[in-house]
Amino acid sequence: MYGSKQIYAWSGPTGQMWLDRVRHRIGALPRINPAARTSARPPFPEPYQAAVIISADLELAWAWRYVRDNPNPLQYALDKAGQSRRNFPKLIEMFDHYEIPITWAIVGHLFLEECSHEASGAHPDIMRLRHFTNEYWAYQDGDWFDADPCSDYGRAPAWYGPDLVAAILSARMKHEIACHSFSHIVFTDGVCPPAVADSELSKCQQIARQAGQQLTSVVFPANLSGNLASLKRCGFKAYRWHGRYELDVPRRDGHGLWQIPGGLCWEKRAAWPTRAWLDVLRLCLDRALQTGTVLHLWFHPSCDPLNIETVFPLTLDTLAHYRNKVWVTTMAGMVSWLETGEELG
Repeated sequence: MYGSKQIYAWSGPTGQMWLDRVRHRIGALPRINPAARTSARPPFPEPYQAAVIISADLELAWAWRYVRDNPNPLQYALDKAGQSRRNFPKLIEMFDHYEIPITWAIVGHLFLEECSHEASGAHPDIMRLRHFTNEYWAYQDGDWFDADPCSDYGRAPAWYGPDLVAAILSARMKHEIACHSFSHIVFTDGVCPPAVADSELSKCQQIARQAGQQLTSVVFPANLSGNLASLKRCGFKAYRWHGRYELDVPRRDGHGLWQIPGGLCWEKRAAWPTRAWLDVLRLCLDRALQTGTVLHLWFHPSCDPLNIETVFPLTLDTLAHYRNKVWVTTMAGMVSWLETGEELG
């Protein structure tokens, strides 16, 4: 007999989409951490009974340079960066219109206006990963920064994004800027030595301070967590945690860091009608209200434009009808409330 996990793994992306849809319809999803089902007061400001966090993984080309199973990963990375830049202004405008603050998890290199090739290579202050292959990347030769143009954002906008950072900081809504590593490395213990994680994270804090920002939260590239002690050493307080449950409450880990529930990837799947997608959103919101939990929706700005044009506006319109009961905040906003009992202004 095959187990349900094996059947799910063998069914492929399209089959998994349909299986997930069925699981939502029969109530098997979203999964709710039993430990969150408590009579204790939920960790939200009054009068809210649940919370929603939205986070965006802003990477431009950095996430895709070594993507597996693609005949031309560099061109794919450039295409993804172009899609991100086309979608980005619409996203800023949309979140302003609906008055929704989000967490922008940004690859640190995007803060830079320019960089140069030193005698010892690009960014010699950043320690390097050894070559590796995992389910997402095939980094088998060369240097991790081989594709870095060592130029500026005017000539290489796929690799630099100071204009995007400036647009976030000047938006009408007060968003959070979070860390998504400096160069979109994998943080998995055993693949990423602590010294590499330290160099990436400390560099992110350094360049963020130059932009007047103190980074609170980390979103791990590809949601592969690791090197948590490095987060603590580099002054972070929280990370997006992708555990077993879609609905959960924040809790501290053994390092004293806040695990913010990771929730659901909110990029519409091609096999799902938009109405079915919104039905899942309402189901998740209702379950969060019933259990006093956090629903975290995350996405990539490089996603299919259908999301920006249709799905996300309907999502935010739906959220607007829950705003008297559901607290919409950022990862840093959640941490501020948990630690001080005050909302970020």
